[in-house]
Amino acid sequence: GEAMKITEDLEFRANLIRKIADREFSERTGVHCSDLVYCLNKQVLRRLHLLPEREHDILLFSLGWATQRWLTGQDSDIPEITVDGITVTCDSLVSVNKENKREDFPWELKCTFQSSAHPIEENTTWLHQIMAQCYVVNSPVAYLSRFELMGNWKSVFGKKEEKALPENEKPTLHAYRLEFTKQELDDNWEWLKDRRHRFENLLAGASLLPKVVALPSFGQEWECQYCPEEYRKLCEEAQ
Repeated sequence: GEAMKITEDLEFRANLIRKIADREFSERTGVHCSDLVYCLNKQVLRRLHLLPEREHDILLFSLGWATQRWLTGQDSDIPEITVDGITVTCDSLVSVNKENKREDFPWELKCTFQSSAHPIEENTTWLHQIMAQCYVVNSPVAYLSRFELMGNWKSVFGKKEEKALPENEKPTLHAYRLEFTKQELDDNWEWLKDRRHRFENLLAGASLLPKVVALPSFGQEWECQYCPEEYRKLCEEAQ
């Protein structure tokens, strides 16, 4: 008999990617919290100079959507909440029963290549997002799960004798309870309102901002390397 025949099917592949994009990417309107916690220039360019979604981005986002649905058992986010013109979306809610009273808290789910050893405190973008969720649902407490695809990376970059150790396996999952003060939540919201103001000015045609203002904080220059070349060029011209 004939031997098996395996050929790469590019049309089938393209259809798969197209389906994900059609299902998951909707046109952005209004001002979302996620517009404000990343580079404002990039977020406004994404609206004003729409580029086709990059395959790489679609596949990366797929990891997040897939793990979120698996961990929550839901196939969609919970309804958006808009306060002061800022739309905030919670991935999910955690229900906790305390003294026969059920309370719901925001639950942010992250799927990341980041090392499991990376301190949560250094993810300032995540913290801005989570504090916004706490603010709009009026709860000082939130939950965060971090699904670390690469574990602590030691199965890849560890010493030879470390690679096979159980504690260095991948993926890993960590879960956290976060509690904020009212002051922290209020300050974060004021900061977001200031960012919203700048973002709306940009949408209305104001010049792109200096990077030091567009980026939410020092140390977030890593965003620039992930920016599409077309946006980077426009941004550099405005500096």
